[in-house]
Amino acid sequence: MLFRSKLPVIYIIENNRYGMGTSIERASATTDFAHRGQAYGIPGEAVDGMDVMAVRAAAERAVEHARAGKGPFILEMKTYRYRGHSMSDPAKYRSKEEVEKMRTQHDPIDQLAKFLIDEGYADEAALKKIDREVKDIVTDAAEFAQNSPEPDASELWTDVLLDA
Repeated sequence: MLFRSKLPVIYIIENNRYGMGTSIERASATTDFAHRGQAYGIPGEAVDGMDVMAVRAAAERAVEHARAGKGPFILEMKTYRYRGHSMSDPAKYRSKEEVEKMRTQHDPIDQLAKFLIDEGYADEAALKKIDREVKDIVTDAAEFAQNSPEPDASELWTDVLLDA
């Protein structure tokens, strides 16, 4: 008998099309990651992770599934990574044209901004103001982190449950 968990968990698989040094088509026998839980009775769905509204709709369906007591759900977010994985990954396994096409035609922030303006939810000035506010928050947080003292070593296990 197959044990099937009913835990209300939503697993997100970020599929950015490339592993370290190669495309997923060359590294995996199957690229349909949304269905990797089928053997365990876990349904899944692939989503255009570059489309904010599609992600929202898929997340709502997954949350409804979990809250209805139907157990876990997998969301495969099909995204795109503009750069290599690290400083040692020059991303020579794809063309500059491919990266530029994704950046100009599918960038999620630009696409959402266009939607908000086209639908009359915001204008360009309002979005620029939000962008400035977010950059200020990030800058302040980075400065706080850089200027804060290192925590005492006694804090290492604070709020960590250890059941040995």
